[in-house]
This record gives sequence, structure tokens and C-alpha cells, in this order.
Amino acid sequence: MNLNFAIQIALLLIVISGVVAYIGNWVGRYFGRRRLSLFGLRPRSTATIFTLISGILIAVITFSVVLFVSRDARTAIFGLERLRTEIRGARTELNLSREEVKKQVVELEKIKQDLEKSRKESEDLTKTRERLKKQVEVIASRKVLFTAGEDVMVIKLTGGVGASKAEAALKKMLNDLDSALKKFKIEAVEVDPEDFASAVSYLANYSDEQVVMLQAVKNVASGGVLPVKFELMPNLLVYKRGEELLKAEIPSNLSASQIEDKLQDMWSQANYRAQSKGVLSGAQSIRAETPFNQIYNTAKRIKGANTLVEVKLLAAKDIYRIGPLEVEFKTNQ
Repeated sequence: MNLNFAIQIALLLIVISGVVAYIGNWVGRYFGRRRLSLFGLRPRSTATIFTLISGILIAVITFSVVLFVSRDARTAIFGLERLRTEIRGARTELNLSREEVKKQVVELEKIKQDLEKSRKESEDLTKTRERLKKQVEVIASRKVLFTAGEDVMVIKLTGGVGASKAEAALKKMLNDLDSALKKFKIEAVEVDPEDFASAVSYLANYSDEQVVMLQAVKNVASGGVLPVKFELMPNLLVYKRGEELLKAEIPSNLSASQIEDKLQDMWSQANYRAQSKGVLSGAQSIRAETPFNQIYNTAKRIKGANTLVEVKLLAAKDIYRIGPLEVEFKTNQ
């Protein structure tokens, strides 16, 4: 409802109220002067009744006019309760919406905290990955000197000598290895105390000659610490001197290089069989060297025979478990 319309309605109501009041007053005076009676009432009471009726008519007409000309008034009067209900419902929904907004704000704050935590964890993982990458690059740039399980040192020791002598012998072995590895920039040689005590007990109580090995526990590169463990076993005789390790027939019409290849194969097979029987070949100090001179001289004899030559590979001396594998080639020519 605009202002002009409201002014018009107000003026209309004033005019109507004045007219109704005037008519009511006139009727009341009319009945009063003539001392007329209505429903057997006194004239004065009748005038009062007309005055009341005129007031009621003013209110009724005013109310009717307002309802007729104003939609907002009709809505305010007849739809007030419904409007109140709607307002209460709207307020309830608003309160619920506010609570929901609060919950969403709390959840959003939690999500922000989780995101911040995840970001920090991601940064930590990135830093860890970079650090590990650098470590891997450093390790990769260093040459691996010893692999896990490799025999680093192998010696013979006499068993059954008692705890003190056995301990001294094994400590000397560790010290010798530590000194020998200084040239490889190995920081130190470490052994588990329980493993050392077990090796001392074995060497102190088991008689006869024993093979004592120090084996690398893990891969070690230059500049690292070498952890080792002890392995002990009796130094048993594997081959007697002159015992045949392998036999083959080689034609003399082959080229010299082909004959040498076949002799090299015989040596490789014999070395493999010796290892399967217990001859050690892991440590550098006892590793069997390929007998190139013997292979060369034997190939010359076979080449000059002009026939099929039988070749035997024999033990050059008594060969024990500690090795090395020393052989000699024998031909029937």
C-alpha cells in the first residue's frame, strides 16, 4: 500500500465516521425530543441505545471499508494466525539453518586442520624421500666391497685349546681382518658378542684342525662398517694327492684355442664338483686360481699328438676343506 492510497483511505474513513456519527446523534436527539420509547425503555435509555448503535456502526463500517479496499488489511486480520504460524516455522527453520551452518563451520574447520596436517605430512614425506634418495645416490656411487654371506676371511686354527687361547686366536683374527681392510676405508669390523662367545666355545671344546670363517652379514661399501659372523667346521680331507677329479677325451685335430677352451671347461667342472664336496672357495686367500700355464702346455701336447687324447684332472696334493683346489693335467701321450 503506497502513501497516497493510505491518505485516501484515512480521509474516507474520517468522512464515513463523521456521517455515521452525525446520523446517530440526529436519531438520538430525535427520539429524545419526542420522548419516544423503544422496546418499552425510557426515552433517555432509548437515546443511549441509538448512540451506542451509531458507534458500533462506525466501527463496523470502518472495518468493512478497510477490509474492502486493503488486501494487506484482510491478510493481517484473517491470516494473522496463519502468518504467526508461518513466522514461527520460519524462525524454527532459521534456527535449524543456523545450527547446520555452525556444524558446517565446525566441519570446515576440521577439514582445514586435516588438510593442514596432510600438507605437513606430505612435506615430511617429501623431505624423507629426498633424504633417502640422496642416501641411495651416495650408496650407489660407492662400490660394494662385500656382499651378504660372502667369506671375508678364512683361516685354519687348532681346536680343543681351551677358552682363553681360543678367545685370543679369534680376537687376533678379527684384528688382522680389521687391519687388512683399512686400505678399503672400512671404518671397523663388528661382531655380535653372542656369536663371538659361541665361536670361542666351539673352538675351545672341539679338537682337531678347524676351518674358521668370517662372513659378511650384509652388503658393505667403502667407508662403511663391516658386520661379520663366525662359521666354524672341521678341516676334513676332501681329495687325496693324485686322486682323479675329472676325465675327458679331446681330439687333437681341434684348433689350439678350442682345445684350451675344453681344458678350461674341465677345470671349471672340477672346481664346481670340489665346492659341492665341501672345498671352500669364497675367500680371496683360498680362492683357487685357474692354472693357465698347465692349460697352455697341455693343449700343446694334445695338438701335437695327432690322435684322440685322454685327459685326466688330478689333485696335485692332499686337498682339505679349506682349499685351495690345486690340480694337474695328465694325458696318455
